[in-house]
Amino acid sequence: MDDSISSRARQRLQTQQPPETPLTPQTVPTLHQPRIYWLTEGYFPPQLGGLELMAACLSEGLAARGLQVDVITRQTAVPCANEEDIRGVHIRRIRPAGVLKGIGWRALPAILGYLARLAYILLREARRYDVVIVSGIKVIPLVAVPLALLLKKRCIIRVESTAELREPLSAESVSAMSLFGRLLHPISERCQRLMLSHADRVIATSGELQELTLEAGVPAGRISMIANAVDLQRFHPVSAREKARLRRQLQLPRNATLVLFAARLSRAKGIDLLVRAWPEIVAHHSELCLVIVGSGSASFDDCEQELAELIQMSGLGGTRVLMVGASRHVEQYLQAADLYILPSEYEGFGVGVIEALATEIPVLATPVGVVPQLIHDGDNGFVFAPRDQRALVEAVDSALAARPRWPHIVRRAREAVTCMDVSAIVQQYVQLCLDVMPRTGRPS
Repeated sequence: MDDSISSRARQRLQTQQPPETPLTPQTVPTLHQPRIYWLTEGYFPPQLGGLELMAACLSEGLAARGLQVDVITRQTAVPCANEEDIRGVHIRRIRPAGVLKGIGWRALPAILGYLARLAYILLREARRYDVVIVSGIKVIPLVAVPLALLLKKRCIIRVESTAELREPLSAESVSAMSLFGRLLHPISERCQRLMLSHADRVIATSGELQELTLEAGVPAGRISMIANAVDLQRFHPVSAREKARLRRQLQLPRNATLVLFAARLSRAKGIDLLVRAWPEIVAHHSELCLVIVGSGSASFDDCEQELAELIQMSGLGGTRVLMVGASRHVEQYLQAADLYILPSEYEGFGVGVIEALATEIPVLATPVGVVPQLIHDGDNGFVFAPRDQRALVEAVDSALAARPRWPHIVRRAREAVTCMDVSAIVQQYVQLCLDVMPRTGRPS
């Protein structure tokens, strides 16, 4: 990677601030307010993943600024309302349901049906929107970008993950489709680059994604570096007394040092490595308890059952390791915890990391996604190599040895994410949508 690009990306993320005079619905002429269709394969509710929660956070933030926002997503969970309004955002969920990634040929009819329904909606409702924001570059851009060009709309693509750019067709799908999958992979890569090259803007949430987007051929002038958002009012530090109350409420050990993992229970998040390393870790640090918050049910690489079996075999369940399932109140678990750990193999961004930094607990993470731009090892967190059990164990040792310095570390941690407060990030989206609009007003 080009070190100069990484440096510029880091500087931009750390210096982003809201404009001195924020745009509000009152300061933007009504005629010129962009009407937005946000297209995403997943949305909260019902899904609790980082992509889904961020799509909800940002679309609701735009609606709160007075913009018209419609979300079109996939009916990923049944039962779930086909259509509803949540905090000013109109949401529609279209078929098919279920996980499609990694199932090979079986996904093809479902994907084609989904794209056909999506195309029909975009064509039929062309007069109702001006800007299309697409979460992810796997499938939706194949319809969204050509139709935006045809209908003279503006199209913005959010790159959600490094895996999207490195594997336009997932390794699991290639394997499932055998020879044809290997032939299809380069075609998928060319289609992906074509869609990116014709989008009006491409959003990269981290320096790593910016570099990969540049490598994919997108001109630097059409890449917008906008970090993901964190609600600093929701994710905040609490007093020792409140931490003790939360532990009682959540039925967590009161006197243990709690290490929190809160993410999807998938192999890509490294949770299997963490659980395998835990017996060695607690052998030297008997005060530790690992709290696992999350579910693997929506992941193609779900390892939830494997984790439960590993914990049972280790004999640590109930005292040294707790699996509490998915939760809509992850901020409470963060506020009750002492440390946060995320041993991911890769991340597009890493929303859980900025939530933990904002909550002022020491973070242990791999140098993926936004981590290299925000965390300086030993200063405001701890960084260790991915898929390296020895490095993980040593990172835990280092974090615990630095306990006298935790007050300094966590203060520096929150300082690193103050520029990512949701109000500032939503304002950048408002400005981006205004920037891509024609100077004369709405697209035809």
